[in-house]
Amino acid sequence: MPLASRHEVTVEWGDCDPAGIVYYPSYFRWCDQATYRLFLAAGLKRDDVSSGQWKEGTPLVAAECAFKRASQHGETLVVESHVERFGRSSFTIRHVFRNAAGEIAAEGSETRIWAKKEGDARSLKPVAIPEDFKRRLGG
Repeated sequence: MPLASRHEVTVEWGDCDPAGIVYYPSYFRWCDQATYRLFLAAGLKRDDVSSGQWKEGTPLVAAECAFKRASQHGETLVVESHVERFGRSSFTIRHVFRNAAGEIAAEGSETRIWAKKEGDARSLKPVAIPEDFKRRLGG
């Protein structure tokens, strides 16, 4: 069974567009934050930056979000996240945003790869996801 993470997000004034509804990039920022919280719940550091130079981690390769209901300033959304799929070197995290009534406001996903780099960003290469990483996230 996959590990799940759940937390609340309060929609702030700066999260909204001139129409008074959540501006779409806010959802992508919240998805990224939810991924970080999911990794923390699994006892994982998201990326190894302890050396001062990123060498191995989980870069984002695709993101999408479907907006189901408009959310606005002052609302509290509950974000539920879990790994939906593991591949050899990639995995997909699903995020569901619900309003106070439990209705789905948005559904997002992030596809990330396990990658290593030797040098600059062009040396980035996908590698097999470590089994411990999968196990901790319920894979």
